[in-house]
Formats: sequence, structure tokens, C-alpha cells
Amino acid sequence: MALYFVEHSPRAADVDVVRPPTRLRELAELSLDNERSPRWLKTWSPDLHDDRIFTLWEAMSADDVRAILADFGFLDEMDATPFQVREWGPRDVLDAEG
Repeated sequence: MALYFVEHSPRAADVDVVRPPTRLRELAELSLDNERSPRWLKTWSPDLHDDRIFTLWEAMSADDVRAILADFGFLDEMDATPFQVREWGPRDVLDAEG
């Protein structure tokens, strides 16, 4: 399973189209299942002046992340750009040198 970091950017709202609300609660409930893929792990909101949000997912592919975002209504008003990431930090650098 790989990690995917996703930038969600709002797009101009189409005021003539009525869409159902996102299903955030259902997505959260499904994401608690450690055997499920894709799985939403975390979300970050930069600040009050930036409407973007960033999410971290565990998934087999970026297409799987896009598909679940569409299924739960999160692509109706936002564009999502997932990219695969690898988590590492100071300890990993020091361990690699030793």
C-alpha cells in the first residue's frame, strides 16, 4: 500500500446545479477499517485565507483515491490532485548513514 498526498482546490461554483452534500461521515467510518483501500488518514487546512485542503491517503493507486473522492461527492466543487509520497525524516537519514 502506498501513501498519497492530495491537494484539494476549490473551483468556481456552478450556482445552477444542485448537488447532494458530501458524505464525510460515511467516508470517515469506512476509513477506520484498516483492511480497506483506499483509506483516508488525515486532513490539513492551511489557514483561514486559503480555501485549499490537503489530505493523506493509503491506497493502491492515485486513481483509487480519485474514484472514492468522486463516489463520496468530494469532486463536485473541488479539484483533487493526488501524488504518491514516501514518509521519512531525520532518523531515517541518520540510520541510512550508519
